[in-house]
Amino acid sequence: MENKKTKSKEVDIKYCSIMQKEIFEEPSVVKNLLEKYTTKEDKINLDLPEKTDNIVIVASGSSYNCAAIAAPLFIEFANIPCEYEYSSEFILQKKHFITPHSLYIFVSQSGETSDTLNALKMIKAEGVKTMCITNAKDSTMWKLCDYKILSDAGEEKSIASTKALTAQILCAILVLLKIKATQSGDISGYLNTMRRLPAYLERIKMDIEKIHNTAKEIAKYNNISILGNKNYYPIAKEGALKMKETCYLNVMAYPFGEFMHGHVAVLNQKSLVISIIDEENAEFAVRNLRKIRQDYNPIIICITSVQDVKSGDINIYIKTKRKLKAIFGSLLTLQLIACELASILKKNPDAPKGLSKVVKDEN
Repeated sequence: MENKKTKSKEVDIKYCSIMQKEIFEEPSVVKNLLEKYTTKEDKINLDLPEKTDNIVIVASGSSYNCAAIAAPLFIEFANIPCEYEYSSEFILQKKHFITPHSLYIFVSQSGETSDTLNALKMIKAEGVKTMCITNAKDSTMWKLCDYKILSDAGEEKSIASTKALTAQILCAILVLLKIKATQSGDISGYLNTMRRLPAYLERIKMDIEKIHNTAKEIAKYNNISILGNKNYYPIAKEGALKMKETCYLNVMAYPFGEFMHGHVAVLNQKSLVISIIDEENAEFAVRNLRKIRQDYNPIIICITSVQDVKSGDINIYIKTKRKLKAIFGSLLTLQLIACELASILKKNPDAPKGLSKVVKDEN
């Protein structure tokens, strides 16, 4: 007999913006993608070239940050050379590195980004194999590429990309895992980690009260630096981009070590530092934060997957020992902070002034 007192009820959540709604959809987007492209037998249903010995990822905006996050993972987990470039810079280069088995991956939410399309057409003229990761089936990019992956995040209405970016990153990881499977055969551990990702993201987004209070502290500052190492540097860049797009703040991102070479002087004015810390960079990051506090004493916020790290005035713990989960956890946390910050500063994150969702060639 059903216990009426414990019967679950659907809750009608009132979102403060479309951006917040789309961020909150990310766990289900991840779950749906994993169901779409992976099997219970730990196979990945993606069409790839039989052999790949070199990868170049080309993109713009948030999609470029996807490329910068994914490229080191191809090297680390699949042991395959991988570079990434801005589309606008790519089309200005006269020569590109091409091997007999190169794969050039083009990432665009809309599949219509003008610089990225121009880069794609340029490299296709060289006879290179091409792949797209896009949220728009039957877009121009989809039609032009040899291999196609639908990131399938659903329509993203907010100008600031959130769920579409998360979907792109996951698709890139599935590509590298399929390549890895051809090398070693067993990717079950990695796929198990990915299958736990939706529940992990659900837990992070439920910590919204702490994220709101963190955003209230950030709102007091105009000089904000976000620090991260390796894969987390482009995540820092993406967090800075989200705050620029939604709040019009001049937020800068730096690699931890490079920040100490001159850039740290920006902390001579009233400042706030956001740091992303995981198991790999914890000792290095804590040592640098100690030096920063000693010399400049800014407010420090730590987004960390390491429970023992409490180097910040505010510490947001995204519990995991798995890098592939921590990447998504730190990204989601920064997206939520940017969204809450926009609300506190009374900005509309869904329609920033002067920005449009798709950058098309006007010629």
